[in-house]
Amino acid sequence: MKMTKFVIGLAASLTLAGCGGSTESAKQGEDAVAGGGTAAPAGWNAADACSVVDKAKMAATAGKPVSEASLGLVHVSSGGSDATTSECSYIMEDGTRASVMLRWSPIGDNTPEAMTTALNTSKQAAEAFGGSVEAVAGLGKSAFWIGKIDAMNVFIGDDKFAIITLPSSPSSKEQATKLARDLGA
Repeated sequence: MKMTKFVIGLAASLTLAGCGGSTESAKQGEDAVAGGGTAAPAGWNAADACSVVDKAKMAATAGKPVSEASLGLVHVSSGGSDATTSECSYIMEDGTRASVMLRWSPIGDNTPEAMTTALNTSKQAAEAFGGSVEAVAGLGKSAFWIGKIDAMNVFIGDDKFAIITLPSSPSSKEQATKLARDLGA
């Protein structure tokens, strides 16, 4: 199961990483201007997913107390076309796990082509492990749910993307949808 999550998350991240590339120097932060004159959106610090979805927010979302949250996979945009990303991993008191990966692109690269590529790549990876992917209408610019790993992938506007993975439960999809809406989807 952990390998499945890793492969599908990696596929989506690599697909989106391919949307960036140049490396002009600039500082990225909530109040910084990065590349192309695009400011990072307030409240969406993609370099610190744990500050955007803290332990209390994840506990409320998953309906379980969170004992630990840790930040990882941090990449800060150079101000060119590369994106800022991070992932917050949560361990629930019952030992189950959740995560939130955030991405912000200074060039607004949530194009129809990029979203379709991410969806198709995720479908291929999920099917390789016996899973399935379904589009979620009315959530963000585009969204899809990967049921086998209880993960919501959502494109928000032209420049934001999130992967929300929750402990498996009958209400995981609804919980992820609510959190995605709280993130602006």
